[in-house]
Amino acid sequence: MIEFIKNMPKVELHMHVEGSMEAETLWQLAHKNNYDIEYKDVQELKQAYKFNNLGEFIDMYMLGTRIIKLEQDLYDVCMIYFKKCVEQNIRHTEVHCDIRTYVDYGYPADFVIDALHGAFTDAKKNYGITGGFMPCFIRHLGNDVAKQDLDLMLPFKDKILAIGLSAKEIGFPPSLFKDTFKRVGDAGIHIIAHAGEEAPAEYIWSAINDIKVERIDHGIKCLDDEKLVDYLAEMQLPITVCPYSNVSLQIFTDISQHVLPTMLQRGLNVSIHSDDPAHFNAYLSENIIGIAENTSVSKKQVIQMAHNAIDGSFASDARKSELTSELDEYVAKNG
Repeated sequence: MIEFIKNMPKVELHMHVEGSMEAETLWQLAHKNNYDIEYKDVQELKQAYKFNNLGEFIDMYMLGTRIIKLEQDLYDVCMIYFKKCVEQNIRHTEVHCDIRTYVDYGYPADFVIDALHGAFTDAKKNYGITGGFMPCFIRHLGNDVAKQDLDLMLPFKDKILAIGLSAKEIGFPPSLFKDTFKRVGDAGIHIIAHAGEEAPAEYIWSAINDIKVERIDHGIKCLDDEKLVDYLAEMQLPITVCPYSNVSLQIFTDISQHVLPTMLQRGLNVSIHSDDPAHFNAYLSENIIGIAENTSVSKKQVIQMAHNAIDGSFASDARKSELTSELDEYVAKNG
């Protein structure tokens, strides 16, 4: 099963660029850019990647943003991730990178957009990897800031695959951003949202009804609401689940306790992703293997989730057909 998963062609739909920054990369960039960090060497920095709580994770994540000083730095971080995609047989990936963080540091919006767009252009040319860039509104900064961010993004909408909603969830339901996401939809940009990770199922309903999401990131709290589960199963709304992220941030104490098998049993359209793979020490393959080895999820269900990821992507119909054929051929030879 492990080799089957490692070699299986995959699609990733939920990954934050800075969350792919390994300690070695962070250390090298910090020293290149003369940014003073508190760790005496890379080994001590690696130890700090073992988080005891959400606050420690956020501190490290934000450190990763602060040491980026040039568009080339962000491009390089992306390309390191794409090389990992080659190793992991990831054929298509849709990634997050928030614009607001860098705007607050004094950079223009196109600092992020051009870096990501350039990286995706070269990933396709060099590795045959397709996908796109999905900035998120930072929900705890409020709707007024989201409106400002959208104004910054719209001139570059052809370089943006989707716009989402992320960061601190509790106290900031999607309904607060209803008018801004209407503008996103009117501009023809796909809509996604982190919902039901730590906040209750009502936030998922809000994402569906108030901002018209096409995909839910995390969504694990849906199981607390039977009507919501029935709706999600009927509509087959894609849900991107990030197992080791949930464990690292102590939603579950162990991956064997993850609710993914129940979500599958209830007929939900779930797929597995990595979220912040360097910080949680698990890229896409490791997340799938962890679930396969430690829960009741079967090989057939692993394959189904791989198909779900393809179908839930924002790839063109032609690209989805290519990805599906590649997966089917792999399963026929190795299944």
